[in-house]
Amino acid sequence: MAGCGAWLSRLPTRFEGNQVTAEEWHDNLSLRYALRPTGLPQQCDGCGSNFSVEHALNCKKGGLVTWRHNDAMYEWADLCKRALPASSVGTKPYIFYGNGVRAEQRGPTTPATDPPSEESGEEETVEAIGDEARGDVSARGFHTQRQVTIFDIRVTDTDAPSYRNRTSAKVIEAAEKEKCNKYDAACRERQRDFVPLVYLVDGLPGQRAKAAEKRLAALLASKWDRPYSDVMNFVRVRMSLAVVRSNTLLLRTERAKSKYQR
Repeated sequence: MAGCGAWLSRLPTRFEGNQVTAEEWHDNLSLRYALRPTGLPQQCDGCGSNFSVEHALNCKKGGLVTWRHNDAMYEWADLCKRALPASSVGTKPYIFYGNGVRAEQRGPTTPATDPPSEESGEEETVEAIGDEARGDVSARGFHTQRQVTIFDIRVTDTDAPSYRNRTSAKVIEAAEKEKCNKYDAACRERQRDFVPLVYLVDGLPGQRAKAAEKRLAALLASKWDRPYSDVMNFVRVRMSLAVVRSNTLLLRTERAKSKYQR
């Protein structure tokens, strides 16, 4: 797929943090050419299902899917801290409405802050907006000075059964729209920007993620006094690697809880 090989486009160096292990290299090349990586088990030790590549990348047992998400989240936060003061970048920010109520708290049974209508004699209610209350990364000054941008990350597998009849572009577009429907209004009410960062498991970014990467590269290029094109490639490679490294994590890490895990 065009655009999904960014992690292959830069010489690996320890200084830039873009090295991969031999196992990560071979696993992701196999996935790139629709081959089954060698040495995989026949059954999932977490749920007992047949251990296909598709199952490995989507099985939620053992929390590995969450680890994949967090790898991308912390990578984006680290890149933002390189471009902006570290104190202006945070992780897991709450998404509030202007009155201080978290997004998921304003459900159909939650009264709005406006006083009840005298004509109806009933409390006004508002529509539920989302099932979460936090974004993934916040960055003050990302787009405009003194304004906070909240980023919310999703890594999705287009080979999952529910996506097989849809193109990758449509899957990404739907995921971006879903995130915006949940949180964009709440962020705008607090005069914050909201940006969904959607990536496929092969490292391909969505349109909103591409735009955010370009803005981040512009900030870094100005700070480091380096060519924009070189810094853009650096940002794209780092984010792509954060996603594809996790494929080996999901393919080869045990899911069954040991007696040492809680």
